[in-house]
Amino acid sequence: MPKVQISEAQLRSKIRKILSEKTWADLNAPKGTTVNLYPEDFEDYQSGELNLGDEIFTLIQNAYADVEIEPGVYGNIKVRRAQDLPAGYTIMLAADIDNDPAPDYFRGMKTRGGRKKLGIVGHDGSDAAVQKYLDETAQMLKDGGIAEMSGKIAHIMITRHGVPAYQSKSAVESTLGKKVEWIGKHPDPKYADRYGKDYEGWYERGIGGAAHMKILLGSE
Repeated sequence: MPKVQISEAQLRSKIRKILSEKTWADLNAPKGTTVNLYPEDFEDYQSGELNLGDEIFTLIQNAYADVEIEPGVYGNIKVRRAQDLPAGYTIMLAADIDNDPAPDYFRGMKTRGGRKKLGIVGHDGSDAAVQKYLDETAQMLKDGGIAEMSGKIAHIMITRHGVPAYQSKSAVESTLGKKVEWIGKHPDPKYADRYGKDYEGWYERGIGGAAHMKILLGSE
């Protein structure tokens, strides 16, 4: 077989990609400390080689393991593979909190009107990582962040942490920059009674081609 020729420029480009690929270990993050990740940390993803994108994607897949995004397919609707990261998230946090060398917790956020809008999350499923996710989420929401939530996580933020909610359609639409179908009081009387008058801010909006019921948590 004839030898494949590669130019010096191609070789240098290949070497730059290899050197720029990062793993969690390359960050030298202290154990138990939440550190910042940046969009450039996910550049030059190379399939077949373990890198930071794979490590964070594993956490995301675990956190969304019960979320069906289409028949028989589970995960996060926006990040379906490691190559999708950073997926438009400009503020990202991660931490390694156990004895193994891999990350255990991840959170992706964007800014909306100068405020942090909490988005995608990832964790390894351990009690410690899940608790860190819940504690940091509650703290960020109380410190000025916002998040659209539903289901179990919304219930926890409301009943255990007392995180406030947006109460009007105009405030929600102005903050999100999106139109919503207003519901108001939770449609299930059991939850409506449990949450009370301060959480009558439920709405629906289209996400990934389907309508999802949400509430916007955080201080107005």
